[in-house]
Amino acid sequence: GRGAGRGWSPGVGARGGGGWGGAGPQPSQAAVTPSAGAAPAPAVTWNAAAAGRVQGFSEFERAALRVRNIGCGTVATGSGFAISDHAFITNRHVVGGANLLQVSTFDGHDVEVTTAGAAVTADLAIVWTTQSLPATVRLAQSNPAIGAPVTAVGFPLGGPLTTSHGKVLGYAKDPVGWSSKPMLLNDAPIEHGSSGSALLNDDGELVGVVYAGTGPGSYYAVPVEILNSILQDPDSYSQSAPCGGAPAG
Repeated sequence: GRGAGRGWSPGVGARGGGGWGGAGPQPSQAAVTPSAGAAPAPAVTWNAAAAGRVQGFSEFERAALRVRNIGCGTVATGSGFAISDHAFITNRHVVGGANLLQVSTFDGHDVEVTTAGAAVTADLAIVWTTQSLPATVRLAQSNPAIGAPVTAVGFPLGGPLTTSHGKVLGYAKDPVGWSSKPMLLNDAPIEHGSSGSALLNDDGELVGVVYAGTGPGSYYAVPVEILNSILQDPDSYSQSAPCGGAPAG
């Protein structure tokens, strides 16, 4: 890519006076796989081809972002999506322990990060950028009904932008154990690097944020109602984010 996003490390304060982060050990459940990749991410080589197809992308595809976390002795890949001109959402475990966050848009442009932080109550993080982001995702006001169709949009395996389709299977206990609130269970396929992907309804509105899977056909997302409540409450964030991003306690 053309340059790297500015690095972020635990303890960087957020805009508006709040703190942003999370603290604690990495989840240890063997059957649960947070979907951020832990292998070195490939170099971004798809810029020119993607740039030539810009007009063929939907608004929510243009809002998708690739995230690379360089820290904790490795390079991990994840996804994200813009919610405003200078802010995007991803997972706490995607940004945890970062010495450097590298962010790029759907068409391969690098984006400089200013501050980042993570929610206390779920596997969510918000990141602010210097450059204006190319598009934003609309947030639904309520969680989707069981059986509703959903689409996951992200960068699995650190590769090209990908969409996958499925339906809402129900609401279930957080398999990672970071939240006491029910999480959205769906069967839209994801892979490593899909963490932080937007889960959308048929109207292109965000209904969840992908963060983990427990096996084929069983994938979890933070429901949009939780995201909406966190965005309205800066006190739901803390000021540090260790490797893995797990909360304290």
